[in-house]
Amino acid sequence: MVRITKIEIKNFKAFRGPDVIDLGKKGQNLLLYGENGSGKTSLYEALKFFLESSEGTHQFRDHRNIFVDETDKGYIKLHFTPHPRLNKEIYEWSEDVQNDTKVESIIEASKAKGFLDYRDLLKTNYLHPGKNSVNVFDLLINMLLKNVVNDQAVPTRSFFEQWNDILGVLSATREATQEIEDLEAQIDSFNIGLANQLVELQTRASKILRKFGYDDTVISLDFSFQGIEYSREDGTLNYQNIPLKVKFLDEDLTAHHRFLNEAKLSAIALSIFLTGFQLQPSSDLKILVIDDALIGLDISNRLPLIDILDERDFAKYQIILMTYDRTFYEMVKKRKSEDKNWKAVELYCGKVDGYDIPVYVEDKTYLERAREYLNANDYKACAVYVRTAYEAIIKGYCEKNNIAVKYREDRNELDSNDFWTLIRDKKITDPKSNKQKRLLKLVLVKKIELARKFTLNPLSHANIVNIPKKELEDAIEAVEWLEDALA
Repeated sequence: MVRITKIEIKNFKAFRGPDVIDLGKKGQNLLLYGENGSGKTSLYEALKFFLESSEGTHQFRDHRNIFVDETDKGYIKLHFTPHPRLNKEIYEWSEDVQNDTKVESIIEASKAKGFLDYRDLLKTNYLHPGKNSVNVFDLLINMLLKNVVNDQAVPTRSFFEQWNDILGVLSATREATQEIEDLEAQIDSFNIGLANQLVELQTRASKILRKFGYDDTVISLDFSFQGIEYSREDGTLNYQNIPLKVKFLDEDLTAHHRFLNEAKLSAIALSIFLTGFQLQPSSDLKILVIDDALIGLDISNRLPLIDILDERDFAKYQIILMTYDRTFYEMVKKRKSEDKNWKAVELYCGKVDGYDIPVYVEDKTYLERAREYLNANDYKACAVYVRTAYEAIIKGYCEKNNIAVKYREDRNELDSNDFWTLIRDKKITDPKSNKQKRLLKLVLVKKIELARKFTLNPLSHANIVNIPKKELEDAIEAVEWLEDALA
């Protein structure tokens, strides 16, 4: 099996970089926390588009960061564990390197991949206009079973490929009886193969659904497929329909998407999608990326997903699980703390030149990353990490000590000054003299106030390139002092 050992991203969508996510020599699974706007989706698409570039689906220039100079070239590089079918360990996708990914192993990985976000889950509940049941035909043929091979087809090919062949023949002029009979034979093999897959899909999805606490006596699924028929009278294909039928407590639900609550709908959707991923063709690299797909589930219903991913059916997958939910992240992180196959990291939202960029954090502290960028003469990135460290320290102190902060209806409108002024002016009792004294010494307050004028002020980052290195060094020192004082 092949695993990804390192992800390098530069100037792709929200990422400025270069950012490096190290997954160890054996290729760990990744648990990632990211607040909204932190760049989770950009990472999700970086991996997805890298794999799909092997099939010529994407051009890097269409996804490059629009806020960086065009001469500053971007890239996505994936490092892989050694494998006989890979002739090197590092593959690149960029504006200058478009064909590096077009090798058999990466093409296979693209076909076998599983990528899932909350928008995908809605597709199992979407009711087409004028219909009274959810039709998952397009979802299955164009997405979940797209790369699954129909072994009934002659020649053997995927359901997506065979369906497009059928549509292609249908659109052509048909006058000969033999041509029509050939088309009907293709439709028959398509119907037989799809019916077989639907039985497998239903069986496996029901098994996963039980893991969420819904056995067949509570929720049962049925993919009813009548089969495609060709009408010789008007030259059309009828019954392009696979209604998703749901029973709840042995009662048929004609509109399950309106009757069931969000937790049950999410469990059904996850069961269908996870089963679809299991049916994909074989590959040396099997990657499963889930981005905030658990929004509809409360904590008690999210944890079963971790049990499901731990089972044998997903043992060969390299899993990347992303969430905006800090509580869920901490619970999974604690649960996986002794598991060396997992790594936990975080993404935050920083600002450079007035736009948001991802701030990536793992074992190193914000200040350690700031010093790294300072030494590399990347002053903008340095400033972002210093300011992030500063904000994390003052917010963490207020939370830890239950300090009331000014109420704002929109939490995003809270700025660092709302926290800093409370700490700056706070008085404490001196245990020796029993008198009131300042929490922070005046010399430290002055250092922070000076740094706040430039480095710690997000509005100044458009001109951060003009700030002398000494000011950044002073800002780092001031924040280090503050961290010690509030520890």
